[in-house]
Amino acid sequence: MSKFKFLYLAIIFVVASSLFYVQDAQAYRAVKTISKVTAKADLPYWSDLKGCGKFKAQSQTTRTGFKKLHHDVSFYTVGGSVSAPGTGATGSASSKSYSKSTKGKIYTTSGNVCAGGLAIYLGMYTTTEVDQNSSRTYTATAKI
Repeated sequence: MSKFKFLYLAIIFVVASSLFYVQDAQAYRAVKTISKVTAKADLPYWSDLKGCGKFKAQSQTTRTGFKKLHHDVSFYTVGGSVSAPGTGATGSASSKSYSKSTKGKIYTTSGNVCAGGLAIYLGMYTTTEVDQNSSRTYTATAKI
């Protein structure tokens, strides 16, 4: 490869990389409601040069007479690895980061999530499951 072609490709790479970080202030959002059960997921574009950003996940219900609300958050990457310090999620591919059961109508989780290595995409699932009684469960999943 000639030096000119190499320099040209290097310039294109630098410009494309800088455009990637222009979108940092925006975030992905997903909300899914099924049978009065809602799952919400907020995931930023990687907001710093280390590949980290603040996420927020929320599970809620407006159902009455339910026994428990289960809140699950998981992250996945395309390429590379994912970690969510403080939640215990590390590793490549899909990795469950947080799970909580409560008798309350709403539960929220937030913190930092980081994509490392050669990650080209970071995704998130928030799953809300409501146990109405011993034979009836309602589930909603928000996917990014």
